[in-house]
Amino acid sequence: MRYRTDYSAALLASPPEVIEIAGWRLHYQAYSKRQRDARAPVLMLGGAFQSFRSFAAEVDELLVEHPVILLDLPSQGGNLQLAPELGLEQLADLIAAFAEQLRLPPLMPIGLSYGSALAALFAARHPQRCARLLLAGITAFGRPGARRMLEEGLALLEEGRSGEFAHGAVCGLLNPLQLQATGISPVFRKALLRQIQRLSPTEVERYRQNSQRLLAFGGFSQHPQCPTLVLAGEHDHFTQPWEHAHFAAACASADCVLIHHADHLAQFEQREACATLYRPFLGERAVPLRSPGSKRLQGEQLLQLEKRCEPRLAPRQRQARLQHAEGQQWVVELSELGFFGGQLQGDLPRDLPLRGWQLSYADLPHQPLLPLRQDEQGLAFVFPHTDAEACLALAERIHPAPLPTAACA
Repeated sequence: MRYRTDYSAALLASPPEVIEIAGWRLHYQAYSKRQRDARAPVLMLGGAFQSFRSFAAEVDELLVEHPVILLDLPSQGGNLQLAPELGLEQLADLIAAFAEQLRLPPLMPIGLSYGSALAALFAARHPQRCARLLLAGITAFGRPGARRMLEEGLALLEEGRSGEFAHGAVCGLLNPLQLQATGISPVFRKALLRQIQRLSPTEVERYRQNSQRLLAFGGFSQHPQCPTLVLAGEHDHFTQPWEHAHFAAACASADCVLIHHADHLAQFEQREACATLYRPFLGERAVPLRSPGSKRLQGEQLLQLEKRCEPRLAPRQRQARLQHAEGQQWVVELSELGFFGGQLQGDLPRDLPLRGWQLSYADLPHQPLLPLRQDEQGLAFVFPHTDAEACLALAERIHPAPLPTAACA
């Protein structure tokens, strides 16, 4: 591997190096303080809506002590090659083939969101090629609510309802109830919303394929053996803290750290708090039990975290109306209500359609609703938050303090 030594943030927007492996094109950029560098490189693997430019601050910081490689596999980042036949496991194997072809020493991947699944699978399937592993936003997408939200997003895209899809996606990535805590500005949120609303047909197809890979993934049959650090935003509803902790507990040697005042984009929202952790970890030093902005979980806590990100309380007014797009409606009683979902009881048919539901409650606008499961305790459901007006009205009803008007706009 020959590294570039002239790094600047502007270079991240320049054309990448491209290598071909078994017909698949892999895009990368590689930087270090010296052209030939035998040290273990940090490998950056980003999420669904991230490009090399997303990691300008990280590259600048990491280069002080490590070589850094940014990699876009097919259908990721700036790599527009479609790969519908490749599953997550095959993409992880491409990372190993990339390392072999460029004769790289064992890697230190940093995987974020979608990239975290690829990084974790690479580490588990190719332990000899992975020295250390850092993950944020990790999940096996086994949680029913997460799967339903992902499926609903795909259905909306298929129907051309890009505005509703974008609003639901942003509410998943940026917890609307915690914008003041996480410090997300209205400008950033609106920019992300516009970016997702304006996905090109090719980008929509890439998103569809990547989402289908997550939905088809059967879970980890083996977990990483190398030293692993898992970072969880304490307010992350998309990939919840308990999921991070359970993953860490299954690894051979892993720490899980809660990042305060962060949700799914912890490394961007609380950059210094995260950097304070990955500096020692990547440098093979002990991760502190406590550091500014974070808390490392003890081993016995990993399987004991609360599995709900919000309290579900019985509302004062319980009566509501559930209606379907085909015209049927039922009077129901809400036993639990939160911003992200709830539970209701009513004389409902056993085989409920998966889509087309709305909840009419009090003076709120109709709330789009997705059924999760129906049993003797009633119907559990999630709100997809695809309607901006309904989302904001519900947030203001649930949240004890006034929200910024941009929270669900």
